Amino acid sequence: MAPYSEKPGTADRGRPREFDPAVAIEAAAKVFWDQGYHATSIEDLCDATGLLRGSLYGAFGDKKGMLLAAIDQYAEKNLARLAESLTSPRPSREGLRAALLYYTRAATVLGSRHGCLVTNTALEMLPNDPDVAERVERIFRQMASLLAATVIRGQAAGVFRTNLDERTVGNFLLCVIEGLRVLGKIKTYGEKDLAPIVDLVLAALI
Repeated sequence: MAPYSEKPGTADRGRPREFDPAVAIEAAAKVFWDQGYHATSIEDLCDATGLLRGSLYGAFGDKKGMLLAAIDQYAEKNLARLAESLTSPRPSREGLRAALLYYTRAATVLGSRHGCLVTNTALEMLPNDPDVAERVERIFRQMASLLAATVIRGQAAGVFRTNLDERTVGNFLLCVIEGLRVLGKIKTYGEKDLAPIVDLVLAALI
């Protein structure tokens, strides 16, 4: 990728004038995560990434282009983490339990109680933005498919009920995950409140 200019003086502090798009996107994602899309200005993004306006526009097109890039990068990492947890050598029930418990920790302990970037953006911008809607729908479909595939493996192993519909159970587990992320934004809900929900969910599948 061609180099883009950073703000004056940033290279003097030891940073090269070429920038790593992944690093810039991660910095922008944190701003969107903290403030939301509409409350974030181009200047906020320039300050967070160290890029000049022209460089930001040249790399990402506009503010929404940077948001879409942030969503894509965030989702790629989180889908990979979910897939790794679900497809580990552990039996399907234990893999699913570990994956769901991770979200109880992510919602209450690992982050700053800001919730999920994808979910937050969906709540802020849907149904009126078709570009964001396409991204969110695709990501949620991928999550639901991974979750459903784990249940199917559990059905084959005799762990989960065989009368569970693949599409329905995938969407059910997706709703659980997104609900955990939203509840985690409320400070009165701790990990000890959310973790028991996981075992209740698993009991519904047996």
